[in-house]
Amino acid sequence: MKKRILVCDDEEPIRLLLNESLQDSYEVVEASNGRDALSLAAKEHFDLIIMDIKMPNVHGLEAIERIRTRNDSIPIIICSAYRSMEDDIVVKTSNISAFMTKPIDIKTLKARIFELIGT
Repeated sequence: MKKRILVCDDEEPIRLLLNESLQDSYEVVEASNGRDALSLAAKEHFDLIIMDIKMPNVHGLEAIERIRTRNDSIPIIICSAYRSMEDDIVVKTSNISAFMTKPIDIKTLKARIFELIGT
């Protein structure tokens, strides 16, 4: 059975890129905003979460904080266009597994995912 990854990004092309890049090795579930990601994370099991930060409805950092109250061990990778957010206190205190800036280097992302959860 494939390990499951939740990809949360408000940009459809990013979700599509990540889904196409990862679907051979993982089951990918998409969420287009933080609220949907929270709902999915509460109802389903995921082995890893990839989260954008700046999104409508629920901000990515708020979603991470709320996910961490329920599951403090799931690996979370932040993929954001805002490098300055890497120093945000929530990022520093939320046990983030990796912070990657957009445009996403798929090879690096795949390697980090493999380090975290294998295949």
